[in-house]
Amino acid sequence: LLGASIKTYLLEKVRIITQAEGERNYHIFYEILQGGMTDEDLEKFSLSDYTAEDFRITSCSGTYDRRDGVEDAETYQDLTDAMDTVGFTDIEQTDILTVICALLHASNLTMNALSADECEIDKENVHLDVFLSLMGFTPEALNQALCYFSIKAGKESHTRSLPKLKAEKGLEAFVKAVYGALFDLIVQRINSSITAKSDGKKRGGSQVDKSIAATIAVLDIF
Repeated sequence: LLGASIKTYLLEKVRIITQAEGERNYHIFYEILQGGMTDEDLEKFSLSDYTAEDFRITSCSGTYDRRDGVEDAETYQDLTDAMDTVGFTDIEQTDILTVICALLHASNLTMNALSADECEIDKENVHLDVFLSLMGFTPEALNQALCYFSIKAGKESHTRSLPKLKAEKGLEAFVKAVYGALFDLIVQRINSSITAKSDGKKRGGSQVDKSIAATIAVLDIF
């Protein structure tokens, strides 16, 4: 095997927000919360006092354990070992986990209705400051992005407020978009490590004659 390349056909992003009865969200969230992450890292990401039952995106189905009996703590270790093998740096791994943990906190953010057509982010929500710190956002920028929208008419731009329900849907869309972008970034990063180089050399430096190389395509639905 000289190299490989992964393509994402369709990521089931709706699962990030809601899961059917008996199903879980993506494994990484439970691996972090159910014994995989060290106490030091849990503290760093402000997750020490929480379990999978405490976050909206991991508790809506009431299912927390894998059906196959595999322990989340074990698969978390397998994940970090695999990332080391593929060549993810410590900084890259930390950045990925930072975003994942930030999405857990984002799922618990709440909105306060100011009127029928206007709302704001709940500043008293305990997850807000953690989320802002992990993502590097200001509260003003986040509130503007989620609770308002702009309309352009010719050369003029008008800003309008959003009602609470639409702002909440916007937050859900944000969580799905960020997870999807992170997923694509990870696939791209893996491909940079396992794909044969365009100059005919694979990662180890040996020569590859692409003119006679056969390929195998595998469709993995999960």
